[in-house]
Amino acid sequence: MLHLSVSTAFSSEQHTTHVWWQRLRPRLTILYLVVALLLVLISGAGHLRLFHEFGKVFGGFTWAIDSDSSNGQIVIITTPPQLPPFAIPSGSLTSDTHIIKANNTPGAAGMQKVYQHAHPGEIITYTAGGDQTSSMIFTRPTSVFNWDLWWQTFGMTFIAGISWLIVGIVLLATASEWTGAVEGLTLLPPAMLLLLYSHWGNIQSATPPDFIVQMVWIPCFALLGAAFIHLSLTYRPIAMMKERNPSWLIDGLPYAPLLLLIGYEWLSFLTIGHVPIRTNIELSLGYAVLGGVVSLSIGIVSILQMLNLWPASKRRPQEVRGQIIPSRIRHHIGDLLTLWIGGIGLGFCFGVLPILLTGKTLLPLSTFYMLATIYPLILLYAIRSLRLIARLHVTLDQREEALQEQQKTARVLQKTNEELTHATELLLHADAHLRSLLSQRIHDQPKQQALRIRSLLGYWQHKLRLEMERSIDGKVTAPQIIEALGKVRKISEELERDLHGLQLLVEDAYQRRSLGLKLHLEKLVREDLPQLHPESSLQIQADLWALDALSLDLEQTDIGEKIAEAISYTVTQALLNIYNHAGASFATVRTTCEENILKVEIADDGHGFNIRNVPPEKTSLFKGELKVRAAHGTLHIESFPSPGPNHGTTILLEIPLPPEAQLPVSQALPDYKEQYN
Repeated sequence: MLHLSVSTAFSSEQHTTHVWWQRLRPRLTILYLVVALLLVLISGAGHLRLFHEFGKVFGGFTWAIDSDSSNGQIVIITTPPQLPPFAIPSGSLTSDTHIIKANNTPGAAGMQKVYQHAHPGEIITYTAGGDQTSSMIFTRPTSVFNWDLWWQTFGMTFIAGISWLIVGIVLLATASEWTGAVEGLTLLPPAMLLLLYSHWGNIQSATPPDFIVQMVWIPCFALLGAAFIHLSLTYRPIAMMKERNPSWLIDGLPYAPLLLLIGYEWLSFLTIGHVPIRTNIELSLGYAVLGGVVSLSIGIVSILQMLNLWPASKRRPQEVRGQIIPSRIRHHIGDLLTLWIGGIGLGFCFGVLPILLTGKTLLPLSTFYMLATIYPLILLYAIRSLRLIARLHVTLDQREEALQEQQKTARVLQKTNEELTHATELLLHADAHLRSLLSQRIHDQPKQQALRIRSLLGYWQHKLRLEMERSIDGKVTAPQIIEALGKVRKISEELERDLHGLQLLVEDAYQRRSLGLKLHLEKLVREDLPQLHPESSLQIQADLWALDALSLDLEQTDIGEKIAEAISYTVTQALLNIYNHAGASFATVRTTCEENILKVEIADDGHGFNIRNVPPEKTSLFKGELKVRAAHGTLHIESFPSPGPNHGTTILLEIPLPPEAQLPVSQALPDYKEQYN
């Protein structure tokens, strides 16, 4: 009956997060429980009235006294499904037929008297007529009101009403926001209609419509129409895209016409002592029909908005109107169609409209009551399922948002890494350039000056010695001068050697660029390092054949410069560390080239070291890794401390060569251990 009773709350807070709702929900739930308890008690009072009719004879139909008529005419309400239908139609907008007499006894009091003196199965003659129809006579046998008739006519309505009440309480108590509360509250009108039906209709006793029927039960039809409008306004796509708060326009306006209806009822009740039944029913059912039509219209507009055939918001530009509704809400509205059609069919087409036009439902009452009992349970299952789906959507949205934040952070980190890489490349380039300038200046100025001083000192030392030997009179006395010149020459030689060592420490980039990488390393291994460490017995064997892949022209390119810089720096620093710290007796420098990958391995049999304990001030390893990484290569270091077996250090450098590199032919290297053992 409630065609849109499905949760579509897609706010970012699925749990109760607002202070106002935390305070309102328990109070609203308690109020709902109080109202539900009152409804059950009032319904019980009506059923208690019916229980007093058990075993009494009646005409086989429920009836009511038309308080608008002057002589207490009878209106037929319904006929139990176990009994044959009555020829006199039930009261409706299309029928004003009344029972005027029963066995020629007029009025409601006369009908009660006839039933009191009748026996089960006795034929009763009814005289019926209307304002625009002539009198008609019908006959019908009497029946006895029993439990089965009560169950089919009134008991099933009580069970259906309880079903709607329980579902409404569950939905309200578990609502995490205001939309969920609306779902529970709008289930109250159908529950009231079903529960309070026990007050509508007589069996044998002639009881006029009581206060509950006039002031509560009949206006519930209008309340149902307002609930239709309320739910349709709540579940508009534009309203589903934002957080739902109580609003007068959505939550109050649909119920405003009920104030006029209530005012009319109380005015009539206070002035004439009762509310005109026909007028009251017409007004209440009329607003119920209007609510159904308005609700259906709002629903159609919502579907058109979902299909981009109707602008979702006139305040937005034309180009974004078709994109305003998120896809998850479109899918959710599609899931609502089945429940919508079922609710409209059950509540409006099969119930309100047929009662308004014909005075009875389109389906048999037992079937209608059974559907009315099952339908709220289906609604509960659907609502809970869609709430879970909504929470899953929110979780997915939150994860997607977190993923987007992570991607954003990753992009920032990637950008920072690129900037850091660029800065590292600039620093490495500046470092190589400064070392090249320093090496060149050491070679061109201090080293050459030291060599020149040593040569001049040697020349004058030799010349003075010859002059002293040739002098006969002994006037040339230069032993002290010659000794001083010898000391200065020795100091000059030491200075030259120290400058050469300093040049090696900063890597002789000037020499590398002049000779090429291979010749530079061969000279380094064969001449420079042994001259720098004449006291060392270290033997180094170098196999540098694979370096032929780096021609002088290739070394002049940007990538070739990086490759040569990485290899030269790593080999130089590794060999210097072997001389200064390893305590090794032999070492090798091997080069290979496989699948366009140039490999350089430096190994020694020294005492090794713990890679994790390298002091931070020792930057050669870190700089080597940076230079190798700049050349798109990798650097692997393995070291096994002594006195363990296989002690020593192995450094493996792997760098991919550019496509234009000329791969050399592999050459065999004799086993260095056999040479030095």
